[in-house]
This record gives sequence, C-alpha cells and structure tokens, in this order.
Amino acid sequence: MNTENIYLALQLMVVGMATVFLILYIIIGLGKLLVNYTNANAKEAPPVSPPRPAQAPEADATTQAVIQLAIKELTGGKGHVTQIKKLP
Repeated sequence: MNTENIYLALQLMVVGMATVFLILYIIIGLGKLLVNYTNANAKEAPPVSPPRPAQAPEADATTQAVIQLAIKELTGGKGHVTQIKKLP
C-alpha cells in the first residue's frame, strides 16, 4: 500500500463527511424555517371552557324498590344496593 492511496482515501472521507454535514445543516435550517412560518401563520384556537360534569338524575322511589327487590331475589338476600346511577 502506498501513501497516495491513503491520502486519496482520507481526502474522499473528508469530502464525504463535509457533504453529509452540509446537507444535514440545510435540512435543519429548512425545518426551522418551516416551524417559524407555521407558527407565524397559525390561527389561534378559541379558548375552550372545561365541561361541567353532568349530574345523573336519580332513580325514583319505585325504580329503586324494583332494583333492590331484583338484587335481593338474584343474590338470595346476600346482595345490597349501595348506589344507583344512570349510565350515559
């Protein structure tokens, strides 16, 4: 192996690495420009108020009694109703 080939290989490596670095630098610059352009021209979303939790209507007395009797019948008197809520 002679030194000319080594110098040529090193020169080719430096030129290749410089080219890759330059292309990546251009891509990063274009990305930053795109982000700045998008942020400058973006429409602001109207403020959204947080939704209030909807209160479920309570079951009337006859519905509660029917549910309690059904649970008592199904569980043989071992089950107890603690809360009744209507699902959305």
